[in-house]
Amino acid sequence: MPLPLPPRLFPGDEELGKRDDDHKPGMGLKTPLGMFWQHRRLSHGPQRRNFKRIALGVLAFIALYYFFKKMPTDLENPRQRPSYSRPGTAPAPVTDYTNPKALPPTGQGSGSKTVTQAPEESLHSFNGPIKFYQLASSLHAVSNTKGADLINQNVLFAAASVKSAATLLPIACDMAVRARNFVHFAFMGRDDISMDILKAVNGITKECRIIFHDARPDFSVQSSDFRMEVSTFAGFNHINTFVHPQATFIDGSGEEEPFFLKGLKARAASLQRTVIELPDNAEQYLMWVTLLDSASLSAWNKVSIDIVIHAQRSASGSLMRLLNSLKKADFFSSAPPRLTIELPHQIDTPTKNYLEQFKWPPKADHNTGNLLTLHHRIPQHGLSPDENSIRFLEAFWPADSFWSHVLVLSPQAELSPLFFHYLKYTILEYKYSRDPSVHHKNLMGISLDLPSTYLNDSSSFIPPVTNTTVSTPFLWQAPNSNAALYFGDKWVELHDFVARLLESQHKTPTTKDEKLVSKTYPSWLEHVLKLVRTRGYSTLYPNFDADTLVTLHNDLYQLPEEFSEEDKAESPSSSGELTADPEHHLSLKHTEAALITKSLLAMLPSDGALPPITEMQSLSWDGQKIDAGLLVLQAQTYSKAFRREIGGCGVSAKKVRNELSAADLFCLNDEKLEAKEGDDQVDEPE
Repeated sequence: MPLPLPPRLFPGDEELGKRDDDHKPGMGLKTPLGMFWQHRRLSHGPQRRNFKRIALGVLAFIALYYFFKKMPTDLENPRQRPSYSRPGTAPAPVTDYTNPKALPPTGQGSGSKTVTQAPEESLHSFNGPIKFYQLASSLHAVSNTKGADLINQNVLFAAASVKSAATLLPIACDMAVRARNFVHFAFMGRDDISMDILKAVNGITKECRIIFHDARPDFSVQSSDFRMEVSTFAGFNHINTFVHPQATFIDGSGEEEPFFLKGLKARAASLQRTVIELPDNAEQYLMWVTLLDSASLSAWNKVSIDIVIHAQRSASGSLMRLLNSLKKADFFSSAPPRLTIELPHQIDTPTKNYLEQFKWPPKADHNTGNLLTLHHRIPQHGLSPDENSIRFLEAFWPADSFWSHVLVLSPQAELSPLFFHYLKYTILEYKYSRDPSVHHKNLMGISLDLPSTYLNDSSSFIPPVTNTTVSTPFLWQAPNSNAALYFGDKWVELHDFVARLLESQHKTPTTKDEKLVSKTYPSWLEHVLKLVRTRGYSTLYPNFDADTLVTLHNDLYQLPEEFSEEDKAESPSSSGELTADPEHHLSLKHTEAALITKSLLAMLPSDGALPPITEMQSLSWDGQKIDAGLLVLQAQTYSKAFRREIGGCGVSAKKVRNELSAADLFCLNDEKLEAKEGDDQVDEPE
């Protein structure tokens, strides 16, 4: 039987809402095919929309799948905050990464679990912010050292390597025990050894009185070299703010960490702080640094020394012996001195060949370069004494009269390998120590040679002996030309003095123009003696019991060129002046002493401590013992006579003395202060 028709969707007009499909041929509702189509359209319409939704979902799923599949996989997890713990203790196993004591990276954990050790490249890879958790407490506790003052008594020893710390700590302890300085020690390495263990291993007790600073950053073991360099840079900056060290000692033997050396030197240079690198033999030969005060140590790298040698004709053996001894000298961590050799017009072949191969300094690097200068004289004839004096004195001029000094050496000299130790030690102590007295200002220079005779070579010289019968250094007005250092400010004054003196040399000779220095010595020494007597200056002379810093060889001795032409073997004159014949001079017959090769402190009395200048015995220019006060009075008396007879000054002429100048001793070009008639009739004390 036929199927019942479904109810119409729109009642009323049966044509209302009819589709065109009903009017197609054979597609009427009453036909079997039409009824089938109508039934399918009404019952399956919603399923078609669901199919579209499913298709879109599948496409979206495929797109998401490929998106996540192609996502970059090289992104690392965020770096965890480092854990901080006191050096020498294991960090706490916590997982709160906002805590300063967070768990360290893999490979640095603690506890009973076995952790695989990471390669060194990955071990030293942390570059996070820098914190100094232990430094603040020690820096705030040093107020008694007056570290806030730019000029103080603080000295710092710093190390990053445990080996370097072991080298520096005994030296620091020795300095602290002497109590001339406040000694600080800063450990700035990446090793996690505790400070207590570091002290115990190196035998440091409370008696050492060293102030310790733990200047290691947080997470030092895992820090990269760059982070440790920045940490050293910043740590030294903090220490300088609170301590202001006048000098900083570091290990220069090659055991120190490169990042430490780079960071500390860079910051010290920017702060203009002195850094002293101690060589590997410091404990054996350089312990005299522990006797210096902070003011002397701060001048360590500022002092410069030039060496001047006046070579003689046909004396190549003497010159080569001297230069060879210079090559063997130990200049430790100090800058090697510049070397100037004054050559005559005629240079013999052995000297020429030797100088062609001679290098100075012997171990020059790209920073040092060549420090050798050769001066060759043009005139072939012999020069007069005044001409030779001018030529020699012009061989050196200090760039800075306060820091630059000159060491004059005779070709007959041979130096001890430790001569530079003594020079540096005495210069720093007597020239740059804290609160130098007027006696320091009247120091002309420092001699390495102990003469065997007086200046006129008339009799043997016997050094003064103190009440304790101990050989100690002494002050003598007599200058030295064999081996002596002259301070830069005194050398500048000498230049001005000689220039003005030669200007007045055509005046009528007086008793002040008499020759007091033997012709076995160069002519310029006579000018130095005049200046010394007018100013009351003295030269510091060493006095060792046995060995010496310099020995003189007279086997190839020649007279100074300015006296060789006029010299004739004659008997002593009635005035007591001996001739320049070497056979008649005691200075050429002295005994050659052995050179010092062991520690300098072993040669010095009182455990190496240099005596104060005020406690030294003083000698006048002719070798007579004299009190320091009387020496000043003699200088004033001689100065008045010199100004009147040679300087052309009247009695009423008064001129203020200026440093680095001898203008107050001369009035030749000063119209206002010229001598008046009758001035030379006024009596002056003699």
